[in-house]
Amino acid sequence: MNVSLNFLVRIAGMICLAWFGRYVGRALSSPAATELQLLATELLMLAGAGLGLLVTPRLTIDPLRELLRRSRGVPLADILLIAVGGLIGLIFAVLLTVPLSSLPRPFSQLFPIGAALLLSYIGAAVFAFRKRDLIDILRLWRTTSAPHAVLEEPSPARPRQFILDTSAIIDGRIAAVVRTGFLDGTLIAPSFVLAELQALADSSDELKRAKGRRGLELLNEMQKNSPLPVQVLNVDIGGVARVDDKLVALARECACPIITNDFNLNKVAGLQGVKVLSLNQLTEAVRPPVNQDQRLSVIIRDEGKARQQGVGYLEDGTPVIVENARQLIGQQVDIVVTRLHQTQTGRLVFATLDSEGVAASHTEKEVV
Repeated sequence: MNVSLNFLVRIAGMICLAWFGRYVGRALSSPAATELQLLATELLMLAGAGLGLLVTPRLTIDPLRELLRRSRGVPLADILLIAVGGLIGLIFAVLLTVPLSSLPRPFSQLFPIGAALLLSYIGAAVFAFRKRDLIDILRLWRTTSAPHAVLEEPSPARPRQFILDTSAIIDGRIAAVVRTGFLDGTLIAPSFVLAELQALADSSDELKRAKGRRGLELLNEMQKNSPLPVQVLNVDIGGVARVDDKLVALARECACPIITNDFNLNKVAGLQGVKVLSLNQLTEAVRPPVNQDQRLSVIIRDEGKARQQGVGYLEDGTPVIVENARQLIGQQVDIVVTRLHQTQTGRLVFATLDSEGVAASHTEKEVV
């Protein structure tokens, strides 16, 4: 016969709380207990047994499972700091044991236990909230206590972690950025992001299916050939349905940035104090600057959408829309930048033909 852990915990809780109710009833009764006091003790014992049978899993198994789930995404250094804080809280609780034990029963036996639990929780919480300050103090103490620290080799810093968004994986530029060496750390692909990629790959829509398959292929290639380790983190955020919200919650727990191309995710994460590395912003930052009224030379390659427009491209791929240049497709022309337009996906440059350059070109043709 298979006995579940939930059943065993309920029985244990029922016995413990029944004993506790009986203990409290006898402690509050007189040495020669009356029938009313005995009845009250039995009622307390029955109430404790029923309460233990009902709420023990909620107080033991469920918090333990939640703690184990959350601990998967917590770095080991943070866990050690929390444990040290709880231990220091227990030390202070031991110092309070002597004055608390002088209280009348049953307070002399209950208050020390409550003080130990409360102080250990406070110590762990303080160390968890002030972990960065504590790490800085430890580094400063180590530097000042070691006079010959300059001669020692610096200890390697903990590698950084970067959470990959679905859009960044599908885009593919993250693989090229990693190969350049500008990032140093571990790339994390959460399991719910993989689930979203798989859902796209199985979609009936042809465009979504192509994006999902491209993302899975690129992620598989990065795991094999990327100079940085790519780790698939098997974690899920309970109580959150949207993938973007799960990414923000995971980034807050792990204290690491998100790499994404999603404009809305960038704004939402920034409002919640999560750092975001946008590949679109990186692309814009490394593009050569183009200013209004600047004269450029481009080759008209395509037709525009309106007003006899022609479309050329700068060296970095930025499209240049030139007025009245549709008839000049295939020719290199001089242009003057009239305005710049920034979109969520990139930048557009609008320009007109340089009248001086066009006149010079016609003059050369007439001379020839």
